[in-house]
Amino acid sequence: MGALVLSLSFASPASAQLPDIGGKVFGLVGGAFGDGDSTVLTGGGAGIRITPNLGLDLEILYADDLGLPSELDFVIQTFEPFAPVERIERSRLISFLTKMTVEFPVADGKVVPFFSGGGGVGNLQQTLEFRNLPFPRPIPFGPPDRPADIGPAIFPGPDIRFSDTDLALTCGGGLDIEVWKGLAVGGEARYFRLLHQREGFDFAFVSSRVSVRF
Repeated sequence: MGALVLSLSFASPASAQLPDIGGKVFGLVGGAFGDGDSTVLTGGGAGIRITPNLGLDLEILYADDLGLPSELDFVIQTFEPFAPVERIERSRLISFLTKMTVEFPVADGKVVPFFSGGGGVGNLQQTLEFRNLPFPRPIPFGPPDRPADIGPAIFPGPDIRFSDTDLALTCGGGLDIEVWKGLAVGGEARYFRLLHQREGFDFAFVSSRVSVRF
């Protein structure tokens, strides 16, 4: 009997140290700051725990209206009586990332600080729009052999779109707090770099997140 009690007392600590391996899904919303304009950042992903402290995450991020400068230059000349030509630049980013995440759970696993880093690809689409372009227009009741007059167009001009997919890198950290049976809320801050052609773009992503572990 004494031997049985002794064996059980040694078995309990070993069972408490079993790896906590499983998966999770998460979503986030926040802001993107840096090159261009500040805008809303959204995203989501899923991950699997390889060890009790190390995991592999797959993530997709989306940011619109970044206001990044385009690399296409257009010179449009018009005449003084016409309205000035307005050039509008828009850009949006979609990024697919693979990250390694290191977690340091405390408070019986209810609070989980983490650090993550990785890379993937980022697709940057930029759009140029022109308004008030001077277009030829016919003169009402004019002779048919008279050339068309030139006047300002108040409707939008042509849109010019171009897209590039480049290497993306990211690193940062955050904190998750479990609120109910694997459901956690938290926050994250990270650095993100898009290696776009020659110069590249740098951002800081700050977001709140919700995750579910299973």
